[in-house]
Amino acid sequence: MRPSSRSEILDAALRVVDAAGGADITYQSVATEAGLTKAGLMYHFPTRDAMMIALIEHVITRWQAELQETLGTPIQDSSLSERVRAFVLFAGEGGVTQGEFVVFAEAVRRPELSRPWLEYLHTWFGFGDGTDTTPLLLVWLAANGLWVAEATGILAISSGQRDALLSTLTALVDGNSE
Repeated sequence: MRPSSRSEILDAALRVVDAAGGADITYQSVATEAGLTKAGLMYHFPTRDAMMIALIEHVITRWQAELQETLGTPIQDSSLSERVRAFVLFAGEGGVTQGEFVVFAEAVRRPELSRPWLEYLHTWFGFGDGTDTTPLLLVWLAANGLWVAEATGILAISSGQRDALLSTLTALVDGNSE
């Protein structure tokens, strides 16, 4: 198979990261997984940073689609409380992979890759607009902690614990609706 679409190549890159347990993504490993030559991969992504930014944007695009589905209303018509609640439910589904965490961590480790994450965070949550959003920020941070725990396997969380956490977090959001 020789996929030529960027999306198929980026899916292959995610499979590499998932399989390698966080090892560095190389042109060769992604090209092999995608069924391309290294030169063919470089045609789509002339630098490793270009490939990493595209991979980060690929993950964010999927997340935003899932968040939008969970939200159930256009983002521009939603409140911060509704968006945080959608994130709690999204993060609590446990569908994140270690590879997605590695992609996120790469942007943290290398700030030049952080622009897509910052844009996503600003678009969806925009904390810091002058309004006291402390309770919602606390819930959002807790949901991120759940996501990190499950993505990394650092903490085993039973389905009962997850359900209790999600119930508590959504109750906090519902109690702080705008």
